Amino acid sequence: PKFLFTRFTYMKALPRLFATHNPLKTFVQRLSRTLPRRCAGHNSGTAVWALSQPDSKMSTYSNTKCVIVPGNGGGGDIRDSNFYGWAERELKECGFDVRLPEGGMPDPVYARETVWIPYMLETLGCDADTVLIGHSSGAAAAMRLVEQYKVKGLVLVAAYDDDLGDDLERNSGYFSRPWDWAKIQENAGFIVQFGGSEDSLVPIEVQRRVARALESQFHEDPDGDHFFSPPFPELIQEIRSNVDKLGSVDNLFD
Repeated sequence: PKFLFTRFTYMKALPRLFATHNPLKTFVQRLSRTLPRRCAGHNSGTAVWALSQPDSKMSTYSNTKCVIVPGNGGGGDIRDSNFYGWAERELKECGFDVRLPEGGMPDPVYARETVWIPYMLETLGCDADTVLIGHSSGAAAAMRLVEQYKVKGLVLVAAYDDDLGDDLERNSGYFSRPWDWAKIQENAGFIVQFGGSEDSLVPIEVQRRVARALESQFHEDPDGDHFFSPPFPELIQEIRSNVDKLGSVDNLFD
C-alpha cells in the first residue's frame, strides 16, 4: 500500500508537468497503461481507481455517454431487470455519463423500429460520443441505428439478425431488409459482442453469425444464458479498455 500511495502521489504532479513539458507525453502514456485499471465497486479496486485518477482531466470518460437499450417485454423502471441497473451504477462510478430509458422504453412489447430509433436519438441522445449498449431487441435496434449514425462504440448482448420465426420480431421492422454490415463497422469506433452458449431465446449460432458478419470482439460465455444477470464485469472492462484504446490519454494534449 505504501508503494502504491507513493506512485499515485507522484501522478498528481504529472498534469502540472504536461503544461510545460510535452516531451513527457510518451512517458506518461506508457506509465498510465501500467497503472491498475480496476473499476470502482470491486473491493480494493475502488481505492486504486480513485487514486489513479488524481485529476478529472486524467479521464475522458465523463465525455463519453453510455446508453443502455434493453430488450422488449415490459415497461416501467428497467433497473431491476437483467444487468441494466448494475451496469448503470458501475459505469457511473467509472465516470461515464450513463443513460437508460427512464420509465422504460416506449412501445416496450413490440419494440418497433419506427418508435425506438427516434427515441434513442432524441431522448437518449445517441451520437458520435456514445457507447451504445444493446441487449436482445435492443441489440437489433442498436445495429439499425449504427447503420445510419456514427457512435464511439457498439456493445451487443445476445444479438440476432433475423426474426427467429417469431411474429412479434417480424413485425418490429428490424428484419425487413438486409443488414449493411460494412456500414455498421464503418460507423462504430469499436464493436464488442457478448453471447451465452446456453441462451434459451437466441441460438448461439445466430449470435456467432452476427459476430462473423461484424468482425466483432466476440466473448462467448459457455455457461451464459440470455439475460446476463449481474455481476457482469466483462462488460465494464471491455467498454473501458476500448474507450482507452480510442485515445483517452492522448486527449490530454489536444
